[in-house]
Amino acid sequence: MVRKTGKWDVRVPKAIKKLFPDRSKPYYWVVNKEKALDVVRIMAKAYKIHMPKVIVNTHLDCNALYRKNEIHMHTRNHIKSIMHEFYHHLDRCTDGAYNSSDRKGGSNSLSWKFADLWWVEFKKLY
Repeated sequence: MVRKTGKWDVRVPKAIKKLFPDRSKPYYWVVNKEKALDVVRIMAKAYKIHMPKVIVNTHLDCNALYRKNEIHMHTRNHIKSIMHEFYHHLDRCTDGAYNSSDRKGGSNSLSWKFADLWWVEFKKLY
């Protein structure tokens, strides 16, 4: 959520659709490192920020993690987890212009709300 306006800035570039051409496949929304890199590259370009690193970390106690310009993920993650972490990166790159607070915890966090809103817009591409 943009701090100044209190409104959501959810962008789903059409180039994302090309990464998921066959939605009939089971678990099409699960991304490996290569696809996560492609998604993050497209999103970073859409928001005009630098791209974070994407690192596979099989020792995570959570779905994914953002720290110091790095998105840490399992070998495969739901795209919403990647979007949640990307939102933290967006907030960091814009000096806090986006509120990515997880203080409310769980699915009530602003980062998860962004990921949920992004998912809804993503599904509208098809």
